[in-house]
Amino acid sequence: MIAIGDTLNDTYRVTRLLGRGGFGEVFLAEDEKIPARKVAIKVLASPGDAAQSDLLREMRTLAQFSHRHVVSFYHHFVHGYRLHLVMEYCPGGSLADRLETSGHWSVDEVFDLGVRLCDTLAFVHSRGIIHHDIKPSNILFGSDGTVKLGDFGIANRNGGTPLYMPPEMFLGTVERTDPRVDVYALGITLLESATGHHPFADLRPHEALQARVAHQFVAPDLPGWAQEVLLRATHPTPELRFQSAEDFAEAIRHRHVPYLVDGRSIKADSLAREAEVALGRKKWRRALRLAEHALKKSPDSIAALLAAGRCALALRRVDEASRHFARAVAVSPRTQVQRELGWIAMERGRLPSAISLLTDHLRRNASDYEAYSLLMRCFYLSDRFEVARSLAETLLEQKPQNGCFSANLLLCRLLASDWVPEDIESLREAEGPFVRHNIQVATEQPSAWTPGGKPSLKSKLLFEEYRFAEARRSGKANTIVIQTPDGLRRDLDWPIVSIGSLQSNDIVMRHRSVSRRHCAIVNYPDDVWLYDLGSTIGTWVDGQRIEDRIYLDGPHELRVGEMTLRVVTNSRRLV
Repeated sequence: MIAIGDTLNDTYRVTRLLGRGGFGEVFLAEDEKIPARKVAIKVLASPGDAAQSDLLREMRTLAQFSHRHVVSFYHHFVHGYRLHLVMEYCPGGSLADRLETSGHWSVDEVFDLGVRLCDTLAFVHSRGIIHHDIKPSNILFGSDGTVKLGDFGIANRNGGTPLYMPPEMFLGTVERTDPRVDVYALGITLLESATGHHPFADLRPHEALQARVAHQFVAPDLPGWAQEVLLRATHPTPELRFQSAEDFAEAIRHRHVPYLVDGRSIKADSLAREAEVALGRKKWRRALRLAEHALKKSPDSIAALLAAGRCALALRRVDEASRHFARAVAVSPRTQVQRELGWIAMERGRLPSAISLLTDHLRRNASDYEAYSLLMRCFYLSDRFEVARSLAETLLEQKPQNGCFSANLLLCRLLASDWVPEDIESLREAEGPFVRHNIQVATEQPSAWTPGGKPSLKSKLLFEEYRFAEARRSGKANTIVIQTPDGLRRDLDWPIVSIGSLQSNDIVMRHRSVSRRHCAIVNYPDDVWLYDLGSTIGTWVDGQRIEDRIYLDGPHELRVGEMTLRVVTNSRRLV
């Protein structure tokens, strides 16, 4: 144990204990090699790995800084198997010490201190460091009154002192590098300094959380502008808080919270709303143009990023969608995109992750039937047909009017071999192109698939997406134009157009390179897709071999095996 009068590292003579906490102790020492120089030495109570890791983290963090308002780190040494940090000594004590003596500060003193701390936090945050434990005892003062920010032991870790934590730290996961955590803690610290009382000090934990969310604790006897600033700094919703320490400082300097009147952001939001409307109407090209225009106006607009991501995802541009959603979450970590991220994971074949994300989304959005459809597709892709079937049966009790659930229930029954000829006869005339296509593929002779072998029945069937069933309910048809290798033009408005060597296909191509059921076109207005049906040689669109399915828009060269077709997705484009 360290005793007063001990000399550490052959340099520092311990003069007194400055403080003690769960981590250990801080001693004041005189540097015997540099006269009149005093230092603070932090030493761990225990040499355990976890505690030592915390101290090393603080040392590395402080070593990054050279700022007059951040406690300076000098060096470290090991004594008695314990790590010791040698730091700048702040003889002015802490803000906690001063508040204990004075009770509270004047409003001008509090916000003068607040500006300096905001500027310091802005510097610290610019280095990628979030303090995570802003409170009066970690705000120190030098001999000349200079404020110093200390104790970076839990920087960039989701921890801290509960009394100063924002509500999101109690309600869910928070990004470790979200600066709004420090903004909130500083807001509480300034409020405590101005009133002499911590708003949650006398409350039990659940009462304190309720008080945070109710957000009625800012003292009404403070000047109006001070209330306005502190209300914004301590807002329970991070998106409605100051987004940075710079914003907080600017509000204090102007004694006013600037109202966000940004013409470019307003225009971006308006364009994003139009893009979402176009997206709902499957006007893909218009939706993409609007979303791209919105992002040019305001690259960090959450609405624009979400609209652009959803457009890209709807067209199966998975990497592009992923970039937009990742940016949206980076701008606002609480952005809810679990459904979209689940969809992306599904498209990338990460089915357990997709199921987890979609399930999490559905816990909060229990009537999102499109998300249920995506979840059902995940079970289908992972060959969990019984689970998918059970889900379809439950959904049909709630939303029988969307035909995708009944179509996919049949699909799962076919793949689970849970059907008899009588079932097929009763369903043969059922409404729905996907039902009719899948029954025909499952029962036709000669068969396009091999029981227990390749190609499999699953590779020849079509899963009906939620969007297709919604389009089918509109009753609208779209005419595509197909020009066959012999020059024959076919104008077809059928919702599913099958292509292969069997006579039962809509486009019959008798060639050794063409599979019996080679590919299929799902055809709805502004929503035309080409599916490869597990063909042996493959299907290409404009020279690109497709995996599973691809969106078609405009004229395309389609190669089926070694045969070439011309496809135009809307006959009106030929005029």
